[in-house]
Amino acid sequence: MRKIIYSLLIFVFAFFTISATGVSAETRASQNGSITVAKNEVINDDLFIAGQTVTIDGTVNGDVFAGAQTVIVNGIINGNLHIGANSATITGTVKGNAYIGTENVSINAATIGGSLLVGSGNVNIDKASTVSGSILAGAWSVSIDSHVGRSVYIGAGSATIGADAIIAKNLYYQVGQNGNMSEINITPGAKIAGGIYKSTPQLTPAPAVTRGQAAKAFGSFSSFTKILGFLGALVVGFLYYKFFTGHFTKSAGHVSKSFWKSFGVGFLITVAAVPAFIVMAITVIGLPLVGISFLLLGIGTYLAKIVVGFALGEWIANKFKWNKLATFWIMALGLFVIYLLKIIPVIGGLTSLVVVWAGLGALTLHTFSKKT
Repeated sequence: MRKIIYSLLIFVFAFFTISATGVSAETRASQNGSITVAKNEVINDDLFIAGQTVTIDGTVNGDVFAGAQTVIVNGIINGNLHIGANSATITGTVKGNAYIGTENVSINAATIGGSLLVGSGNVNIDKASTVSGSILAGAWSVSIDSHVGRSVYIGAGSATIGADAIIAKNLYYQVGQNGNMSEINITPGAKIAGGIYKSTPQLTPAPAVTRGQAAKAFGSFSSFTKILGFLGALVVGFLYYKFFTGHFTKSAGHVSKSFWKSFGVGFLITVAAVPAFIVMAITVIGLPLVGISFLLLGIGTYLAKIVVGFALGEWIANKFKWNKLATFWIMALGLFVIYLLKIIPVIGGLTSLVVVWAGLGALTLHTFSKKT
């Protein structure tokens, strides 16, 4: 059962979000400033990098995970590229896949050896760029004028295929705004070797629920569901520890020893998951994966609070020198504190985000670790 659950979980999100091959990595962060990987610099490891502005001019022989207001890639990445930012510009080479979640993306004279998955406000891929795999784009505006080695999948408010575009296989698209479907703009001269397929969604209005009804229902069941949720987490946590002890303790260990790395990986997973779901939902062949992917992400986010709960409980136990406290009660202590914090307005929401990102990142890092 363990192998089935985690193989499915990691298989889906390895393609759509993260593909780290080990837990060792170089980490660089700056809260307010800019960080640059110099042109003559070579990093022989995965790179986690965060700051106001991140610029990569050198070579990274591994995967890159970048979080910033602005990310600029001019160098060479001999692995996969993961970006969560306000704007991103790629003019260099990415040997693997590129996963990008931003407000604006510009790919200029760049080479991407794998596929490009992007969720953004505006996406522009110029004629000097090459994407050897497929392009999956969910955005307000998409412009593709490049060579694409496989198929293109677009869900956008407006989309243009430029005159210099060459698509080696099929084009799938859904274009329109405010529920009004329109046609994609395919400029004369564009070459599409396969077919052109338009997806028209059938929308069913959801039943209306007034704010007053929602507030009344929440007020009636809020306390009960919180208690039930806490007890349910204890049961699942006990079973998780009982049957998958190694995975449980080592995943929690990543939270304790590498909190910020776990937090960053979890953040990037959630950033990439949203556009991945959107792109899958609007493509014909991707529809069956949406439900499965959503379910598997739910499993990961649920286990995240258990992993973080144990790490928090262990920290508290060490702080107060409760050395004889059993593993179950350490986990229960941490979960109790988390659920207490979640009751507090504002702080509760922040707590939930921190717990999900740190726990999901820790689970992923352990599953991809070289030594398990």
